[in-house]
Amino acid sequence: MATRYGITMTRAPEAGLPLGRVETPRLVYAVIAVCTAAAAFLRFYQLTRPGYLLGVTEYDDGVQFGDAVRLVSGVVPYRDFVAMQPPGSIVLMAPVALLAKVTGSAWGLAIARLLTAAADTACVALLGLLVRHRGPVAAGIACGIYAVYPDALVAAHTLLLEPWVNLFCLIGALLVFDGDRLTDGRRLAWGGVAFGFAAAVKLWALVPLAVIGLLLLRRPRRLGLLAGGAVAGLGAPVLPFLALAPAGLVNDVVTSQFARANVAHPPPLPRLTNLAGLSLFPHLSSRLSVLLLLAVAVIVALGYLAACWAGARLPAALDCYALIGLAAVTGMLLWPYGYFTHYGAVAGPFIALVLALPAGLLRPAEHRLQIVPLLAVCAVAAVLVTALGLRQFGTETRLHGWTSLAARADRLIPPGACVLTNDSSLTVSAGRFVPATPGCPALVDAYGTLLAMTDGRKLLASPREVRSVTALWSAEFARAPYVWLETGSQGQIPWTASLYHYFTDHFRLLGLVNGPGAHDVPKGGLYVRR
Repeated sequence: MATRYGITMTRAPEAGLPLGRVETPRLVYAVIAVCTAAAAFLRFYQLTRPGYLLGVTEYDDGVQFGDAVRLVSGVVPYRDFVAMQPPGSIVLMAPVALLAKVTGSAWGLAIARLLTAAADTACVALLGLLVRHRGPVAAGIACGIYAVYPDALVAAHTLLLEPWVNLFCLIGALLVFDGDRLTDGRRLAWGGVAFGFAAAVKLWALVPLAVIGLLLLRRPRRLGLLAGGAVAGLGAPVLPFLALAPAGLVNDVVTSQFARANVAHPPPLPRLTNLAGLSLFPHLSSRLSVLLLLAVAVIVALGYLAACWAGARLPAALDCYALIGLAAVTGMLLWPYGYFTHYGAVAGPFIALVLALPAGLLRPAEHRLQIVPLLAVCAVAAVLVTALGLRQFGTETRLHGWTSLAARADRLIPPGACVLTNDSSLTVSAGRFVPATPGCPALVDAYGTLLAMTDGRKLLASPREVRSVTALWSAEFARAPYVWLETGSQGQIPWTASLYHYFTDHFRLLGLVNGPGAHDVPKGGLYVRR
């Protein structure tokens, strides 16, 4: 080992020896720091744009935060209202929901958005630490790719679950791996705890956990440590809710989601295009998209072959985790019927690892030569960021509109009023989510309620199931003095003729019309009881 140009030089492992921990050059940490700072700038910059911090930008964020607000108000998820995700995110956001009692729900959601952006930024640093033993090129590629990965940026703009899943999975991976090798003892158990809690946030985290388990299949004692930690990490947040509402939790989180996933299998190319970041370029033809995807796959394969040719002993455990994990997560994302852009963020760490790890095996003789591939990565990143910025700025007008809606609701709805809505993001952003008096409907997720009451088959629901959902909404309408409907409410409310006539007979439009409805669906807007 020697020091040159302020950089600690380390000799690469000899050919044929397993790749473990080597002393990390200071340049690696500098690369990680720069990429993390760039990631923080991009993510927090999004929240400085009009409407992103205090406006309505998503449906899911209002639901995720609303679940936590209901919990700290004494209303139990899965028992008193439908919650479609495991309780990990509810537990995470419970302190922020308590703070929202002082700041108001709008600023509470804003704090949750800031924390989510910080969590996704931390993923960049964790990726760099996971591959730091392979040098600054590998760290720069891994951190740089995730810092500008389009789906990760979309997921980080508000309170969505994917950044938190990635955060705890990467913490788990950093504990489980010691360099390229799987560790043992307490670190393995604590890594299982991190993966288990990630699964308590979203069940998708069971896939990378299963990959680790597969790598430990021939080591029963280590596998037991991992499994024990995972059970503890998953059980701690889940068991209290399972004890209070076992049937509701299983139906909401497992049965409805699994049935919905098996409805149909759409074509895979649009999702693969999205995962590869090619959706930023909508004018690409399908044929060109396929060619680009194949080119990336060939480049990765050649990278690993070149590493083998250079004498590195492959596959190391970390390489297997990256390759198998990417295949498994991609298959998971191709399976369900529904797909949204932020879902792809879960594949981001695996894409970054698969592209970075081979580059780290091909170290140049001099660190100065590593500036060339780093500059190439920066150039690709600049193109991606520019394309993403152009696409997102195109949505700013809509965000301005949503912000003005929340402001108008603040003037029209008395503080503490009971407001029933099919989009909790509206009432959360307007500070009208928490009623001042008891007896208000506790419903948070209108779409999730429809799925849960039809066992995930909202398009194939039986007449009996439709009648039960209609009866629920009739009862909720009867208790609500205000109703705030988002345009397109037929996606969450089964507007039968009787329910439509009941609503129009008992409510009148007060304002906030945000779009026309169908001929048998009320317009989107704020309604007050006649």
